[in-house]
Amino acid sequence: MSKAKQTPSGECPQCWEHAYDKRIHRRLKPREDCLPCLDHLHNGCPDFNRK
Repeated sequence: MSKAKQTPSGECPQCWEHAYDKRIHRRLKPREDCLPCLDHLHNGCPDFNRK
């Protein structure tokens, strides 16, 4: 991930990286879902408490 896009305080690092680093999703086919994103969508962010 680019150093310019550091995760802000209070944000989940994985969610932030998947939202702003487009290289992560380039390997996906059209209309294919990212499994880590779906996991966070349905189960929340593990080991991370938003304040």
